[in-house]
Amino acid sequence: MPSHPIGTYWIDPNLGCSSDTIEVTCNFTKGGQTCLRPIIASKVDFAVGRVQMNFLHLLSSEVIQHITIHCLNMSVWQEGTGQVSPKQAVRFRAWNGQIFEAGGQFEPEVSSDDCKVQDGRWHQTLFTFRTQDPHQLPIVSVYNLPPATPGKQYRLEVGPACFL
Repeated sequence: MPSHPIGTYWIDPNLGCSSDTIEVTCNFTKGGQTCLRPIIASKVDFAVGRVQMNFLHLLSSEVIQHITIHCLNMSVWQEGTGQVSPKQAVRFRAWNGQIFEAGGQFEPEVSSDDCKVQDGRWHQTLFTFRTQDPHQLPIVSVYNLPPATPGKQYRLEVGPACFL
């Protein structure tokens, strides 16, 4: 085990040439969890090629990713009544093309949905994507985000996809 239990490393999942290595954070205290961070935390954009991602998928048995939507006076998941509104709710496209959505076959865990509170202050909705099919993550697109208008805004915060 490395001297530091958590650190940033350059890895080469396909064991090819060093020109296609990817930067990851490894957490050896969590069994060797390998986390791939987005290029910018506000976008679902990862600097990894398809070949390297395919090998990372093959070498993993589970993966988890968190996405937080910070919002001002706009609901992104549930309406004020607490009922899921599938037509209005955000949807997420996985790496393999599958869709995570409210009431769908693949639905994210929502640990907090405070965006439904529209009181002139910023709130957030926290989504967790956890799967034993590593080919599903990372999330690559977010759909149905409401348009920003005066007094209604959102900010996306994309967490790393962590493979084990």
